[in-house]
Amino acid sequence: MQVAVKPFQQARTVTCKRRTRIVCQAQGTVSSPGRQFSPLLMGTVEALFKFPPFFNAAAKNARSMIVKRAEALGLDWDGAMRDMKAQDWDARMKAVINPSVTYPAYYTQPFHAYSQGNLCLEAALEVTMAAKSVHAMVMDPAGKQMDPEGDAKLRASYSARIHECLADLGVDPASFRDVVDLGCATGLSSLELLRAFPGASVRGLDLSPYFLALGRYEQEQRQAANGGAPEALTLVHAAAESTRLPSGSQDLVSVCLVCHELPQAATKDIMREAFRLLRPGGVMAIMEMNPQSATFQRIFGNPFAYTAFKSTEPWLQEYIALDMPGALREVGFSQVRTRESTPRHKTVVALKQRSK
Repeated sequence: MQVAVKPFQQARTVTCKRRTRIVCQAQGTVSSPGRQFSPLLMGTVEALFKFPPFFNAAAKNARSMIVKRAEALGLDWDGAMRDMKAQDWDARMKAVINPSVTYPAYYTQPFHAYSQGNLCLEAALEVTMAAKSVHAMVMDPAGKQMDPEGDAKLRASYSARIHECLADLGVDPASFRDVVDLGCATGLSSLELLRAFPGASVRGLDLSPYFLALGRYEQEQRQAANGGAPEALTLVHAAAESTRLPSGSQDLVSVCLVCHELPQAATKDIMREAFRLLRPGGVMAIMEMNPQSATFQRIFGNPFAYTAFKSTEPWLQEYIALDMPGALREVGFSQVRTRESTPRHKTVVALKQRSK
């Protein structure tokens, strides 16, 4: 599906103007090992979201909560937006966009309270502040204590769990030279990979030219602050399902906080692409929310919390129903390890069998 990407526009508050198609599983309980999810609650919320006024109100309220939490952390949300708007974003997007990229249907639908999803300037400008806000409480099991460093700690925990799994699998991270970060957005996850694997070059891929244009701008700022020293990071406009990178060219394929934003079919396509990209002995690493965690069980059992969460995540039910280790084995990975990253996140690492 080819979709025209609009020029950058002034940032503004937006809400969804059309309903995203959701796969409703209310006919049966979505189950996970040792846990049960309420089909009544999920089905009721799905039914309510079919009415645009309800969906728009829920999405607007969710975004408002994110902004208020950011301000409570001491972040100057409005000031940051004003400073970023001064750039010539149209020119920057032209420099990054790949006209041969096509956008799958799931990517052109509203989510994260933006009517154009990630294909808009607003989503790109706000992503760093939103990440700090949303992740402010992830390290607190009770989900109440806010920490301005919550996002950084979340990403660092991902790296730590990857290293633990590599040790368990007998893989030496010092041997990594080529790392690809699928769904990298502006590069927040890519920067953590650079820190975690200092001997490797990292290539960040994303479908949104808006996110990549901002990512390259921020990279310029970091390099200038570091005396012009270049980063071993390249940001590229491409689809995670079809990267067009050579087969067997990567040591590590990372997918950080992406799978819950996808239908299951897209997640499995990305797993297949990751398997193709990896050298024998390479690994795929995924960091995601953990539906089996006590934190998310509380959310899934609370109609108000679930409604707020679901309003920004159209593919949430498909993610909850995904057997991630099973899907990784289906595409050919020989061993899979899972570790808890935070009280509400998990890290999954899968090994591509070494050549005999």
